[in-house]
Amino acid sequence: MKFKTTQKAIKANYINIICVGYCDLQHLLTYENPIAYTVRREGWGADIYEVNSNTAIVTGYAPFGNVRPAYDVVRRYDNTAKHILYAHCDWEYEELKHCLGEMIQDFILEVCTK
Repeated sequence: MKFKTTQKAIKANYINIICVGYCDLQHLLTYENPIAYTVRREGWGADIYEVNSNTAIVTGYAPFGNVRPAYDVVRRYDNTAKHILYAHCDWEYEELKHCLGEMIQDFILEVCTK
């Protein structure tokens, strides 16, 4: 279950905060659960996915962060994840989760080392 938090708290706890727009990584994050969410005056703002103790992915209507990956990189990873999900729908849950988990690590490595 995710908890309500603030941008300030997330910024204080993670070195790399990857900012991604709403639904831009929906396929890649299919099997991940957000640990927290933020709100704004209009309502829900963003979900926070913890990748490791130093890195979080923030996605939503009002995402924030210090790492802003290029649009084409985000699209490439999400389209590849979409292809895997639809082409390998006969795979077991654990196999798909593991495959997408490795892709998330590759994504983190690519966007955080530039």
